Amino acid sequence: MVAAALALACPASAAAEPVWLLTENDAPFNLPDKRGGVTGIISEMVMEMFRRAGIAYRIDLLPWARAYQLAQTDPRACLFATTRTAEREKRFVWIGPLLQNDWAVFAGPRSPAGPQDMASLRGYAIGGYRGDAVAQYLIDRGYKLDIVSDDVLNLRKLQAGHIDFWASGVYHAHYLAEHEHLGPLRQVAVFSTSYLYLACHPQTPFRRVSRLNAALEAMRNDGFMDSVKKRYLDPP
Repeated sequence: MVAAALALACPASAAAEPVWLLTENDAPFNLPDKRGGVTGIISEMVMEMFRRAGIAYRIDLLPWARAYQLAQTDPRACLFATTRTAEREKRFVWIGPLLQNDWAVFAGPRSPAGPQDMASLRGYAIGGYRGDAVAQYLIDRGYKLDIVSDDVLNLRKLQAGHIDFWASGVYHAHYLAEHEHLGPLRQVAVFSTSYLYLACHPQTPFRRVSRLNAALEAMRNDGFMDSVKKRYLDPP
């Protein structure tokens, strides 16, 4: 677990118990930095949103399944970056969206050459990540998923030919392939477009949600959101 230092956004918030922000190591959205804190596209957006709203927080990197459980059982907790689905809708209070995230299936150097669309991928072994909405989407539609607890394993298995294809978010897949030096990837098909949110415990006060959404809207209007995306996704 990587824990960032407690952030007190303003003196008025110091007396209140800080919000517990939970996320996973999921580059380029969230990842540990060299100072023992957390960075990444979504992490920077969320921390700036809390700073502008004047709300104290602490932030931890945890395994996704653990973070997801805590966000439903601890009234202090908020989870990111979370895909908003019908199954999850009533489990959280939603703040966002923070980012559009296309889901796709990718091929590696040893993947079968034939499949060119989702219909032709049925029957092939597709790598997925445990607890991930991307994998669950395909499982629910009858695709054959090979599930692991670390998505880097999917990329390595894809390169070695131990799975036929890999399902992931587009940003995550290309970032991981570049930084693990395990590319290039060939995108076979985009099968869904999702949006990533901050998902908070249902007992989160309405006033807090309103302040965070107002801060997020200001960040969109002044260009902060676009500048963060550009810095991570369009390096010089």
